[in-house]
Amino acid sequence: MNNRGQIGVVAMVGVVIAILFLAPILLKIVTETTGKFATALNSTDSGAAEAVTGIATTYTNLWDWTLIIIFGLNVILLLISAFFIDTHPAFILVFIMLSFFLLAFAPNILEAVDKIYDDAYYAGAVHDYLPAMDFLRTNFGAILLAVLVLAGIIMYGKFKYFSTPS
Repeated sequence: MNNRGQIGVVAMVGVVIAILFLAPILLKIVTETTGKFATALNSTDSGAAEAVTGIATTYTNLWDWTLIIIFGLNVILLLISAFFIDTHPAFILVFIMLSFFLLAFAPNILEAVDKIYDDAYYAGAVHDYLPAMDFLRTNFGAILLAVLVLAGIIMYGKFKYFSTPS
């Protein structure tokens, strides 16, 4: 099988975890440096200061959507594997392994993310620029349960529909 140009699941999960950890840190760096830079520029050229503020605002708002889209894609991939579970036995193994790892490592990852997001140094940036991720973080258990219940309903429907004799 030719795997060129394909990203592995482990690499994708690693990238998502790295982005989750780096988001508040990078936001703090960008907001601190551009805020001070825009303030210094405002005394010389207000147009340049507005341009710097506009770029910083675009960058900070982009992070929230990027993280939500990555989480959404992971949920979609889990649901797709639930849909294909009746086509090949490998999909049931993939689904069981992904669900197990998701449930096994979610509390540890969430605890580490909570330490970063609740840190007083990053709390302002998280509150101002990552409201969707903050919602996801605080309601992660319920959202995770809803996704797994939905995947279970899909699998039950697939098995029930295709197991009845015609």
